[in-house]
Amino acid sequence: MKKAYMFLIVLLVATGSGFSTTHTIVNSGFTFSPSSISISLGDTVKFVLSSNHNAREVDQATWNANGATSNGGFNLPFGGGTVVLSNSGIYYYVCSPHASGGMKGTITVNSTSDVETIGETIPNDFILMQNYPNPFNPATTISFSIPAPSYVSLRVFNLLGKEVAQIISEEMPAGRHSKQWNAADLTSGVYFYRLQSGDFVETKRLMVLK
Repeated sequence: MKKAYMFLIVLLVATGSGFSTTHTIVNSGFTFSPSSISISLGDTVKFVLSSNHNAREVDQATWNANGATSNGGFNLPFGGGTVVLSNSGIYYYVCSPHASGGMKGTITVNSTSDVETIGETIPNDFILMQNYPNPFNPATTISFSIPAPSYVSLRVFNLLGKEVAQIISEEMPAGRHSKQWNAADLTSGVYFYRLQSGDFVETKRLMVLK
């Protein structure tokens, strides 16, 4: 009975701690890095900022206008902090003292249904497909296959190698999957998207054209 009780405790601890991820956003001068991330429900976002930068949630219209009026959402102090976003959707945020200069970012919170599984056949190999459409404005779909359940990271980088978006960062089942990505906050240009799952890493090029 005692062994069964201890097993239950271990199982509960493992279950409670194995399905969430902490994503870190820092400031690189007067920009957030990465400026756009995609996370899963229940994930934690940690802002590590210098003492003259904060993170304030605003509505989309305020964000587009480089304003700083709060919409009543999260409002982290100078130096940063941690937030857990419990509803799916796009969250817009700015650094309130420097919003007028364009210091802002977005967090897209995905439900599990946001990553679509295609068909029931389990693939034999890892495959990263070319995004479609390409070039695109502002959304495109990225498809990939994984032959076994694994932790999947799908990220976007600019020509300088700086990460500009985290599209997927979660445990996923084996199969063929696709994810739509919205690059509305990025400027026109060439970017690279990289899929990593276990020892498999592959990178392809995409183009945002506005």
